[in-house]
Amino acid sequence: MDHSRDDLWSEDPARELNNEISELQARVAFPHHWSSGEHEQHLERLRQLNDQKRQLEDYSEK
Repeated sequence: MDHSRDDLWSEDPARELNNEISELQARVAFPHHWSSGEHEQHLERLRQLNDQKRQLEDYSEK
């Protein structure tokens, strides 16, 4: 059974967000493992996820 992306709803979106951020941080830390295009995609996705995390934190503070 494939569970890769079938969970559109999550009990803990912050945890999933943090997991994805951690994975991308590891990828960005070792750019020589990726093509320059892939590295740029990882950087952009990391920026997006960090923005989402900030928004989630701001929302939870209200």
